[in-house]
Amino acid sequence: TSVDPGATATVSATVIAPPSPCACALTFDLVREGVAWFGSLGSPTTRLLTSVAPITYAAGFTSTALAAAYFGEAKTIQMTVTNTGNQPWTASGPNPVDLSYHLLDADGNPVVWDGPRTPLGGDMAVGASKQFTIGYTAPGTAGTYTLVVDLVREGIAWFASLGSQPFRQSFAVTSGLNAGYGATTTPQQATIGATLKLTTVVANYGARTWTPGAFALSYHIYDSGGTPVVWDGARGALPSSVPPLTSVTVPISVSLPSGTGGYRIEWDMVQEGVAWFSQLGVQRKQELFTIVPGVTFYGSGFGHGVGMSQYGANGWATGVTGLTLTGEQIVARYYPGTTLQFVDAQRPNNRVLLSAPSSQGRYVCGDNRYFGGSLADLNSSGGMRVLNEGANNQEIARGAGGQNFQFIARNGIVEVWQNWSPPTLVYSGPGPISVAPIDPTQPLGFIQKGGTYRGNIRFTNLGGTLRVINVLSYDDYVRGVLPLEMPTSWHAEALKAQAYAARTYSYTANKPTRDYDVTDDQADQCYGGTRVEVPSSNTAVNATAGKVITYQGASIRAYFASSNGGYTMSDGCWMNNVVRSGSSWVCSAGQPYLAPVADPADRAVAAPANPRASWTVTFTSSDVRSAVLRCGGPDIGALQAVDLSNQVPPGVGHPISVRVFGSAANADLRADDFLRNCLGLRSTMVRLNPF
Repeated sequence: TSVDPGATATVSATVIAPPSPCACALTFDLVREGVAWFGSLGSPTTRLLTSVAPITYAAGFTSTALAAAYFGEAKTIQMTVTNTGNQPWTASGPNPVDLSYHLLDADGNPVVWDGPRTPLGGDMAVGASKQFTIGYTAPGTAGTYTLVVDLVREGIAWFASLGSQPFRQSFAVTSGLNAGYGATTTPQQATIGATLKLTTVVANYGARTWTPGAFALSYHIYDSGGTPVVWDGARGALPSSVPPLTSVTVPISVSLPSGTGGYRIEWDMVQEGVAWFSQLGVQRKQELFTIVPGVTFYGSGFGHGVGMSQYGANGWATGVTGLTLTGEQIVARYYPGTTLQFVDAQRPNNRVLLSAPSSQGRYVCGDNRYFGGSLADLNSSGGMRVLNEGANNQEIARGAGGQNFQFIARNGIVEVWQNWSPPTLVYSGPGPISVAPIDPTQPLGFIQKGGTYRGNIRFTNLGGTLRVINVLSYDDYVRGVLPLEMPTSWHAEALKAQAYAARTYSYTANKPTRDYDVTDDQADQCYGGTRVEVPSSNTAVNATAGKVITYQGASIRAYFASSNGGYTMSDGCWMNNVVRSGSSWVCSAGQPYLAPVADPADRAVAAPANPRASWTVTFTSSDVRSAVLRCGGPDIGALQAVDLSNQVPPGVGHPISVRVFGSAANADLRADDFLRNCLGLRSTMVRLNPF
């Protein structure tokens, strides 16, 4: 408002301090705008002496003493920070204040200058205090270091450069690391370019715990001249933390060089991003090995691997995996989706070929004799009847217990001779001739085969030799199969599972258009008649009597083999069911009940142990070259590499094809044909490194 002469008024004024500190006089005066200051017109002014203080960003720190640290160790320190300046600290905006640190070596040189930031978490007024946890990482070299904690006004300056005293404290850094190397699985000899899955026992002799990720096992490989071939080897992850004075077995994959000759592998622990233990004075473990031309197959199993594993069945029955299964449960595991049903009453009998070509060559079972002759002698303690099947089973002759009949193939017909005094020809004709025991509990003895057989025996003339077929019930057939296909001392539930499989196999093999269903050899199932029967196997037959394995109402092809190597194989991946699809081999659609299933009991069985759970075979370059040629492949020249990666299921199952790389050509072959037939391996469950 206007101020009249002699009147007074109170005026509020805003005063801006100078930009620099000073001892100043603050003068108040009136001004007539555009004319003059009152003081210049003789009016008195008011002068106040004052001083302007500097802007101060400063901090105070309190903390506990720092502990010694190990190489690369992540450490924290609890600290109280106080705003001892005259300006509030802002936690956001263009120039926020943050907490950070420098790390200096013993000479004061920065190891870490611009350390990670710790936010304030909110503005701090003058005089305010707050607790913080600051994280830092110890250096990877032994020595004495100084941690310098300071605040920074981002984009402007560290508080220390503005005159504030930072927190400073020294601490010692040591490795705390020491190790010893124990047993390994390093082979003395390996093949070119192989990747070996090895294990090494490592002991922690240091003062600090090794944690997975931060620490690992590795290796260096040198040639015979001492030149490093592999320096920074693959890592073997620690399976768990390793405290001081404990040890651990570390799995590790080692990729071998591609050249032949002598090499040295040196095992070395590593603290990732910090140092090799050997750089800290820890002695490495050295092992010599040789790389040779050729290939080593690490295998498991025996047989085709389709369907039930016999060793696996005994493993499940004995509970080796912690799970004990009955015979019925074993069947359900190996043949998923199946059920058990009784055989068709309209088809009660099985027909087994006892004569040539059965039991010939590599298919012979145990001491089963081969019969390919034109003369056969039969007897029975309970007597027997000779019937002409061609004349509605008309009885031709009858013999008492101990009396023999002789059957001869001659001139396209069958002759039957009563072979007691005097020998008498009782039949001569086309047949078929069938012999049945008068007392079914006294089976027929077939002298030339060296065995006795339940049921009937049928004779026909086939090209001048006798065609001999045993006709009997499925249960009686299985009595003569089980002891030859599975040791009778094995667990009763395993024997039951084998009985189901054997009965089902023969039942499904029924061929109405042929005069027999199965042979008595390994082309189908080993069958020895009553001479091989024992109480334990007969008990299993009785416990499973009349039942076969079915899928959707039909009996299945119940394949089984000695051992599958830990995983069954689909029938769609077996033999010629593996087909080409573009540039690759693939499996055909298999039966759902023969889908591949994991079988840990196969390799783990202990009563008895599986002798084929693990085996190795090494082939030279020449061996592999010849095998490829035998399998119809090209001349590969010198072997360079083998690839088994086409596995079903991937990574765990049987290879279905094998790629062979050579100096002259490459080959891509069915695994079943190449591995089992042309190389003669026991199984297709093979790898290029140990399981």
